[in-house]
Amino acid sequence: MKIKSPDTSYTGDDQYGPTVLEFKDGVADFDGDLPHGVRQYLQGAGYGLDEDAKTPVVEAPADPREQTLVQIGTELRDAAVDPKPEDFLAPTNAGKPGEAGNPHGPNVVSPEIHASQGVRPVKGGEVHVNDADKQDAAEIAHTEQETFEATAPAGNASKEAWHAYALTQGFTEEGLDGRTRDELRDLFND
Repeated sequence: MKIKSPDTSYTGDDQYGPTVLEFKDGVADFDGDLPHGVRQYLQGAGYGLDEDAKTPVVEAPADPREQTLVQIGTELRDAAVDPKPEDFLAPTNAGKPGEAGNPHGPNVVSPEIHASQGVRPVKGGEVHVNDADKQDAAEIAHTEQETFEATAPAGNASKEAWHAYALTQGFTEEGLDGRTRDELRDLFND
């Protein structure tokens, strides 16, 4: 197969993955089947491909509008788009008509997930699986509490206490790994 470069004076090697084309004065001879992707690129870039070359048959991509849905597993539902009364901590304003209920707008906001650390300590307690109203009330009451501010432990506190405090101040487990109690305490001695 002869491949003609748009630059008729080009001499050099072009590599497309494992395919190497050796051009001399704008023409490359290639033995074998040119990979489909390379062929498409060359044609799109203005290279001429000789007409004797065998063109691979490429099936048209499937049209998704003609496909049938086969449900595997449980169907997912986005509570911001299709809220149900039984949803646990559903996004605020979800399901409202107009722009106020636009799931991609600024008015539909999802609260943090259950037991999320955020700015408050994780609060232990019962999880009311069978009473959504009671669970929501407990979660909302917890989120309305004053924000939590950790205080530094005493200088002679345990390594574990200093480690836990460092985590509340933005340090990561990886950043604290292997440090002694005194090294952890010294992170906060300015």
